Amino acid sequence: MSEQRPTFVARKNPGSGWGVDILWPDGETEVIKGFVTEHDAAKWIAEHSRASQGSTNDKSPQAP
Repeated sequence: MSEQRPTFVARKNPGSGWGVDILWPDGETEVIKGFVTEHDAAKWIAEHSRASQGSTNDKSPQAP
């Protein structure tokens, strides 16, 4: 059985700022808001996607 991990997607918010959508293997979607730039969102994804490799059951990422 293969281990499934969440998918992280940075997206531009309407108006200003950026958010991260987290698509969980069970179909749930979580939104993290509050990034000023795309770089900030991408950095958050890089940090949290590495962390999720060790624990796929924790659905509590910390917002910026």
